[in-house]
Amino acid sequence: MSNGGPQGEGTLSDIPWAAAFDPAVNVRALGEIQARGFRAASSIVDRFVRMSRPTAPAAGPGSAETPSQATQSREQPAFPDVDQVLVAWQKMLGQVVGSLRSVASAPPDTATLDLVNSRAGGQLLLETAGAAPVCTEVWLHNSGAEDLGTVALRCSDLLAHDGSAIPAARVRFTPGTVPMVARSSRGVMMEIDIPDGATAGCYRGTLLADGHPDVWLPIALTVTSSAP
Repeated sequence: MSNGGPQGEGTLSDIPWAAAFDPAVNVRALGEIQARGFRAASSIVDRFVRMSRPTAPAAGPGSAETPSQATQSREQPAFPDVDQVLVAWQKMLGQVVGSLRSVASAPPDTATLDLVNSRAGGQLLLETAGAAPVCTEVWLHNSGAEDLGTVALRCSDLLAHDGSAIPAARVRFTPGTVPMVARSSRGVMMEIDIPDGATAGCYRGTLLADGHPDVWLPIALTVTSSAP
């Protein structure tokens, strides 16, 4: 089946990777990374300070240092154990790397059409067994300050290398048209009905946005034989 997702309408903040375009979120994320790094570094420095302090002798009768021992203690600097230093640094680096991974995660492989910048992203690689329908979600983005009106998606016929075809009439979009107001994003569900007796193979076509000829996405639909 496909990589479908929830259907709905909303602003840019509704999509999983919208934070990548939000300057305020990016600033907060950078501040969080810096804060975690400072806390980790402060913790390491505190450990070095504690390790460099000589252990105080136990108080009690006969525990007083002789003058020569006191002089030797003052002259001999206390160095932290090398293994302890390495372990502390490794732990600090692990904390910093974990902070970076938690704040800046990789975006998902979602099919997107950027109408303002005429760019397409993600993939439409679909797969189904036999005549089972297949569906996926495509996101339309308007990052500009102007209303783009209503936009409809269109799909070409899907053709296999042997001449087999899935007609464009078997491709449905829900909703059929979406209002692309300024600084908004809309999710559109794309569903393909597979004809009975469709030949197994890879069917290829193109997804277009009505009124935006410079933005498009290739489609690759693999139909496998259903289990007997």
